[in-house]
Amino acid sequence: MSADNRKLFEMVERMPTFSQSVVRILQLTSSGDAAPKELVRLVEHDPILTMKVLKLVNSAYFGLGRQVTSIKQGVVYIGVNTIKHLAISIAAIGALPRENAAGFDMDAFWTHSLVTGSAARLIAQRQGIPRNDATTWFIAGLLHDIGQVVLAHGMPAEYRTVLKAARERGVCITGVERELLGTDHAEIGSLLGAHWKLPDELVQTIAHHHDAAAAASFPPLGMAIFAANQVAKLTDHPDRAVSRVEPLPDAVRQWLGLSLEDLVDVLDGLPAELDAARAFVQIPGGRP
Repeated sequence: MSADNRKLFEMVERMPTFSQSVVRILQLTSSGDAAPKELVRLVEHDPILTMKVLKLVNSAYFGLGRQVTSIKQGVVYIGVNTIKHLAISIAAIGALPRENAAGFDMDAFWTHSLVTGSAARLIAQRQGIPRNDATTWFIAGLLHDIGQVVLAHGMPAEYRTVLKAARERGVCITGVERELLGTDHAEIGSLLGAHWKLPDELVQTIAHHHDAAAAASFPPLGMAIFAANQVAKLTDHPDRAVSRVEPLPDAVRQWLGLSLEDLVDVLDGLPAELDAARAFVQIPGGRP
């Protein structure tokens, strides 16, 4: 059984698209020098997006200790880049289907994604990444497995077979996906990211989050997501997990200065970080 390229692209193109407001925000910020005033205008032009962004800004995730009542204030306190990534996360989570016929557990998916994002943000802080920039790492972790949702939604019968085989063999799901489908969720996720016109750093991170062989050439964001993904797998319930823990490549281990086991030990703030991060999946489409 092999999925040809045309079918894959058709699957991706059938996925819901972003609102015009979010598309314009991505266009505005793609050059990296967006004027804060113009970003504020675009977000405030969409009342629903404004409401959801402000809920996130005022959530425990940011812990600002003050009430932010406008997007303009939000830009001042958390920055243009963070506001952009909040809009991306709201749009992406809202666009992903909540149901599928493949037996793919969306509750487990969102739990794993939240843990990965939360662990990535803690790794960012530990590696000296500024607090606001660390939100980018959280969003990358939150979206790293979106290709699984595309496959479960777009080819449910085939993906049900993949899930069953991966569990029975106790192996990493990407190998089974490539064997039975001719592709894997990392490739499909990157295609969706490109279709959505996500920032290239997110698209590339999604594409390579299982690519241990290329770890030495990963940027720090890619190494963080690879490591955070393994941390999250260690916390997955055995009956709901659809992948297996992969050892940290030497390049990732050297960058962290820790083994995977030691990394888990030093991320002792993960439960609190996860509780705060739940606002992201509650706001766009209800609690998973």
